[in-house]
Amino acid sequence: MARWWFEPLDMERHRDFMSTCHIGGMEFEPPRDRLIERRVYFVEAAGFTFQFASLGQLREALGHFERRVNPSSRRPGVSLEHYWQRWFERLPQWLFEERRRVRVVSALSRALQAFGSGTPKHDAPSTAADGES
Repeated sequence: MARWWFEPLDMERHRDFMSTCHIGGMEFEPPRDRLIERRVYFVEAAGFTFQFASLGQLREALGHFERRVNPSSRRPGVSLEHYWQRWFERLPQWLFEERRRVRVVSALSRALQAFGSGTPKHDAPSTAADGES
């Protein structure tokens, strides 16, 4: 069962994990205009909860999981690899097993559609079945 929801940005609780190489994530920049509500998006799939600072990050994760085989993560000139891992290199490897990868792709794509249409509410998480029993 996959779930997705969004919450208003809380500078104390939420961190941006995809925009940085820091393991604990980075703090969000304070909003310039306090009248515009910023959201943090969550997708729970295959026993893992993803947190996204924007729909662009969700699209990036979907694109990454849609590829069955991803390119090498080795980069020249990086000798301290464990300090400079990108967001997808820090994910648990079991998420990339084929049956779980398919569930993640399904959940991320449906969540992106729901967030784009404005249907999910932050006070009541949306749920959808993904064939998991």
